[in-house]
Amino acid sequence: MLATAHVAPFVFLGTALLAQSGPPPIPAELRARFGFEGPLVAKIGDGLGNLQVADVDGDGRLEAIAVDSRRARLVAVRVKGRETEVQSIPTNGQIAGYALADVHGDGKPDLLLVDARGRLTVRHPGSETADAPIDLGLSGRGFALLTGDLDGDRKADLVVVARGSLRTVTQIGGTPKLSPIEPVEENAYSFHLTDADGDGNLDLCAVAPGTNMNLRLRSGTGDGGFGPWRIFSIDGLHDVFPARTAEGAPALGTIAGATRAVSLRALAVADDGQALDWWAFGENTGGKTLPWALGDVDKDGDDDLVVARADRAQLLVYEWRGATFVPRPLPTLAGVAAVALGDVDRDGANDIVLVSPEEDAIAWIPGSGPLDRFPVQLAVTDKPVSACVDPNGGVLVLARTEKRDATLQRCAPDQPSTKLADLGRLPADPTRLFVGDFGDVPGPEVAFVVPGEGLRTLSLDAPRPDKKDGGKASDTAGFTKKLDDGACAPIRANGAGALLAVRERFVRTFRLDDKGQIRVLAQDNGPDGLTELTLCAEADAGVLGGSIRYYFDKKGNKLVRQMSQRTVSVEVPSFDFTHLMPHHGAALLLSSRGVLRVPFTKGPSLRVLTTHEPPIVRTAYHTGRAGDFDHDGVADLVVVDRHLPGVQILAGGKDGLQRALAVPVFESGPQAEPDNEPRELATGDLDGDGRIDFVLVAHDRILVYPQQQ
Repeated sequence: MLATAHVAPFVFLGTALLAQSGPPPIPAELRARFGFEGPLVAKIGDGLGNLQVADVDGDGRLEAIAVDSRRARLVAVRVKGRETEVQSIPTNGQIAGYALADVHGDGKPDLLLVDARGRLTVRHPGSETADAPIDLGLSGRGFALLTGDLDGDRKADLVVVARGSLRTVTQIGGTPKLSPIEPVEENAYSFHLTDADGDGNLDLCAVAPGTNMNLRLRSGTGDGGFGPWRIFSIDGLHDVFPARTAEGAPALGTIAGATRAVSLRALAVADDGQALDWWAFGENTGGKTLPWALGDVDKDGDDDLVVARADRAQLLVYEWRGATFVPRPLPTLAGVAAVALGDVDRDGANDIVLVSPEEDAIAWIPGSGPLDRFPVQLAVTDKPVSACVDPNGGVLVLARTEKRDATLQRCAPDQPSTKLADLGRLPADPTRLFVGDFGDVPGPEVAFVVPGEGLRTLSLDAPRPDKKDGGKASDTAGFTKKLDDGACAPIRANGAGALLAVRERFVRTFRLDDKGQIRVLAQDNGPDGLTELTLCAEADAGVLGGSIRYYFDKKGNKLVRQMSQRTVSVEVPSFDFTHLMPHHGAALLLSSRGVLRVPFTKGPSLRVLTTHEPPIVRTAYHTGRAGDFDHDGVADLVVVDRHLPGVQILAGGKDGLQRALAVPVFESGPQAEPDNEPRELATGDLDGDGRIDFVLVAHDRILVYPQQQ
């Protein structure tokens, strides 16, 4: 049964219920500042959801809107004195998502509807005709539609989130402009548009479920787009929502941790705890890290990242511009299994080399031309599976027959391929070839990791077809057996080339002697406190001299940087990273899910301003919204407490968040575990008195709680 009526019995019921559960008492003077009437009840029916507060008819008054899925319609609930009026809004079919916003800039709200086929229609008030549908190219059962001015033209734009995908639509009232479809974590939720950093541009925030690193935030660029996702470390984040500090500055409200504490957090610049930049790859990666290469491909002097999407015949070039990657999709061969960078034609510019076993092709994109040029094929014998660029020009290709007998070949533009050596039978295809001066034999060596077997090496100058062993590549040493591809990398050691390998929690730097045997140059176990060392990388420290080592602890989910005697540790998400590379003072971690950039400089972080701990252990805070609920000009919070069951009002102010009022929705709560009602919450002035009210969806009803004057 619903709890009812005006302030006095309302407060009495809430206080009595809470007293039975043993929460600390609320000071009478604080509780007296807040009061609500109602609830005003509108019974709609089962399947009610997607609650929003907006002006439906352009009269300046807000309504509570929701999807009535069983009737394939929208309903708008208006407050008329102490009564409610329900308006049915037909949608001509199944509703996958909706929003109300002024996309024409005429001061009148437009209805934006997405149907089950992912088509967006815009309905203007007073007209039954709709503009031509916009095919969003997205699929899924439910779409989150977020509206706001993203490009500064004073007209509403749209962010559409479907399962695993996201795109923006600007200039909706004229000629719509759709951004490329971007991947987003499939299980992310609680999406909001808000100016989180106070720069005047709307930012996008969301929650990714997990035990740590849960907050996702993208800064708006002001031109209709966003920067990369930034990952912030908030353990057990359950919900995020826009809020304000006591001074009116932008903040984020969060419900997080084992106790589901409610906090206000603000963006700040800090030496530690800075955000990590994240670019997701999306679905259909097969659980494997995509083929990649790191180097300068746009001729601006810094390192870019090139990633191949075999399932899409697409090349993703992450160009480093300023202080971030800007992804650029390009068409390429299908089934690309390896990517390499280097100067194939010796013209001083890096070229891109692509290997496609699916097309039995190896191809290159000359660095002297445009990046969007389709790759030009090179001649090769047998099926190419991996490649690297020869320091002397051309391409070194590892190819094999259908019986898996492999050879090393050299390819060059407008030339036939040349066999350099037999490599014997390979049980699995390597993903990368390394070439460099790794040994004491004059000339370069080639090294590669055979999955399931380990590292093999081959001197390019030593083997000849007339040798008794056929010039086969040799296993290097016992410790390199079962070595993963990402656990091996070429580095510089003592002024010469060397190989670095991570195996069983130790890191070894080595070269090959004139007999092809290991000559160990250095070995260490990484900094103290690592529990499962799986990846390591090294970079030149530049003007500081010496080198920087990066160590990845898979079990501890942390990346450690060691420079001279100083060690810095950064928490990272649990994304099963397989490769680690230095990048302009930071480190890149790659996994099948995407690429993470970990900076070790000052950067954006989230500072906790104030925290409210739940009053009792059984408190079950679910979601929250901000609003001035005592009309004093300072933002407060309303949070759903499913154990109550109802909401708690948290007063804002210079003393932080304080529990000010308990508002039960039902006269009796669940007997054991928290129920799932009420399940949705929204705020706004629904009765037109200038005061902020709150609205709930519970079971089959919309409940409006007007703030008492």
